[in-house]
Amino acid sequence: MDRAGLRVSRIKPLEAPFPDWFAEAMAKVMPPGVPPLALFRSIATSERAWTKFSAGSLLDKGPLSLRQREVVIDRTTARCGCDYEWGIHAALFARRADLSEAQLADSAAESIDPGLWADDEIVLLATTDALLDRKRLEDAEFDRLRAHFSDSQILEIVQLVAFYHGVSLICGTLALAPEPGTPTLPFKGV
Repeated sequence: MDRAGLRVSRIKPLEAPFPDWFAEAMAKVMPPGVPPLALFRSIATSERAWTKFSAGSLLDKGPLSLRQREVVIDRTTARCGCDYEWGIHAALFARRADLSEAQLADSAAESIDPGLWADDEIVLLATTDALLDRKRLEDAEFDRLRAHFSDSQILEIVQLVAFYHGVSLICGTLALAPEPGTPTLPFKGV
């Protein structure tokens, strides 16, 4: 439980002072002066789990723009019902990715409003939905994806959906409460 009496995690997160390996990792991913997220501190109770998690995290700059990454991450975490991770990205990245409030809310809607999105973003959202619903893309869906994205971008898109689906599973299993100051999903059961 945190000071407000809310559950922080079903696995007690690491507390400062942190082991050197974790402190070094946080210096690379967290802004200066911002404490590590409960998700990171919970996973890091096992150095092996943290090593595996961080190796597959795609936190570095890849072949997609920040906006494209956030469209995929927001839709994935919303579709998975993950208040914690959707809220982190809504609070920390939506503005930097130039996502409007309407687009952010729409990322969590049962069906998207195509009038809010560029053509390539509609393809990203549809691809995310197809991967989460059917775990594959039909030929026509892949062709639409390829019309907008390179092979390296396509691989990144699929890996982002897979990774943030996994993050959503971890957050749900640990019953992580949203970080202070982060929003929760505007719609439930997408």
